[in-house]
Amino acid sequence: SSLAAGRRVGPRRAHGTPHKAGHPPRGEAPERAAMSALQAAGNFMVGGAYGKPIPNMNTLGVRSLREDYLKPAARADIVRNLRVIEERYDRDSAVLEPVASEERIELPRFQHLFAGGELMPPSIFMQALELQPSENLNGQHMPFDKDVLVLRDNLVVTYKPLTMKIRQLNSKEIDELPLRPVATFARAWVAFETAWLRNKEVHAVQALQPLAKAIISLEPLLLSLDKERLLPWPRVQHQKVVTLKCLEGFMQSLSDLASSVMPSLSRELDHDSRLLLLMDHVLSLRGEKSVNSSLDGVSATPNVNFPNHQGHRGDSNGALHDSNRGLTLDAYSFRLLGGSVGDAVAAGKLKHDAGNGQAGRAKLAMSGTSVEISNLRGAGVTHETAAGGSKETEISKRASAHAEELLGAFEAIKDFLLSLKSTLELIDPALDRDQAFMGQLHRFERCFRRAKRLFLEPDNLA
Repeated sequence: SSLAAGRRVGPRRAHGTPHKAGHPPRGEAPERAAMSALQAAGNFMVGGAYGKPIPNMNTLGVRSLREDYLKPAARADIVRNLRVIEERYDRDSAVLEPVASEERIELPRFQHLFAGGELMPPSIFMQALELQPSENLNGQHMPFDKDVLVLRDNLVVTYKPLTMKIRQLNSKEIDELPLRPVATFARAWVAFETAWLRNKEVHAVQALQPLAKAIISLEPLLLSLDKERLLPWPRVQHQKVVTLKCLEGFMQSLSDLASSVMPSLSRELDHDSRLLLLMDHVLSLRGEKSVNSSLDGVSATPNVNFPNHQGHRGDSNGALHDSNRGLTLDAYSFRLLGGSVGDAVAAGKLKHDAGNGQAGRAKLAMSGTSVEISNLRGAGVTHETAAGGSKETEISKRASAHAEELLGAFEAIKDFLLSLKSTLELIDPALDRDQAFMGQLHRFERCFRRAKRLFLEPDNLA
């Protein structure tokens, strides 16, 4: 049998004597910590206080037995029965094997199950009774190992004779519970707990992979943005290209994360990072920084091409776009919103020292406006077609609100992901049931879809 892989029966001291009942020591050898769930279960199931292995239980009919124990009348007895079993175990704990598995300490994700201090927490036994062949985490079907199901059935089978003995104890037919079935149940408990917790941890790690990748891809983006603040002109332009690549990688990871916890009809299917550049550009032309965005100045990234689905309009537009590469950001913004870098400079809202990484200077250079001319504009000069001018288009006015909304949602989901970085070993892997996380993600997806439909071609042509 695969459960007869070893002869050790639990955590032991260096000189070979078993520990007292309770939590195992922290100073275990590394090879014990690396033991697989199946080996650990075999070690606990083989041997025991009486020197005899637990028999291979016949698990036929265990399903109906589990259903009986899950009925309301039997549920109420479980807590009391486990307390009686634990009290009987404590009286002879010196000659019995420890109940607490190593996983109680090694796996911090499940330590809340043992916060009550019980050796045999009723919540674990209830989960054993309710255990299905598989579980669903974030839309993924994750089956349990067959050994976990066998050990679950063995635990239920060893619990059945104890219920009859407890009835006799309550009716004064016997003075105390026999030690043999208590020891058998304790070994079955540790075997199931070890294998079950190991399987649960494996499932949790698999379910949290999209979240971990999103957090990992976010760090290079933040590092690149910090470098932009330190580099001189024009070296900062090369760093902005790196920042855009990092932003594209993060948006792809965020898209994968959203696809694992949200249905396709509730999320954006293509997270085009150029939309974030456009939204930053909109706010920079207004001279407003109502949102403290980490993407401040990203719109000054050179050689970013936007779609041109309106065809050619003669040679007069030759300076605005390359027919083979598409429109520049400023040309696209002018065609869509009616505002441009020239209007913002004329209105005194765009300066060469505005934005992270000398973004204002980069915009002036890309538009052909010299730094000297931009410094001549006074703050009181208002260009009619600029943002806030008398001839500002209606879509330009709406764009500012959408830009603030989207960039604010981006900051919120970014900060939330960073807050989870140090808690990946602790959090519940069922992210789709986390209201705080899903609220932030839904907010970002909703803002992104709306802004993309309005401002990014060809979506806004529908």
